[in-house]
Amino acid sequence: MIQFIREHWVQYLVGATVAALLGLGLSFFLGSIWSTPESVRAERAEAEQQKDEELGEIEFEMRDASEDDR
Repeated sequence: MIQFIREHWVQYLVGATVAALLGLGLSFFLGSIWSTPESVRAERAEAEQQKDEELGEIEFEMRDASEDDR
């Protein structure tokens, strides 16, 4: 068996390279088809930014309240 692999290592190398390229190509293709649309990503980013701003305001108010207690 090992002798057979030694004689045909080039074919194994070519086969492994083709398999890796097909796998990468297929994952890129499916990722571009099934990825989240740009409009949905923009909505999510805007919602996340608004939530961060609201949390920042709450933290700022809590800091002001704690400074008043001093």
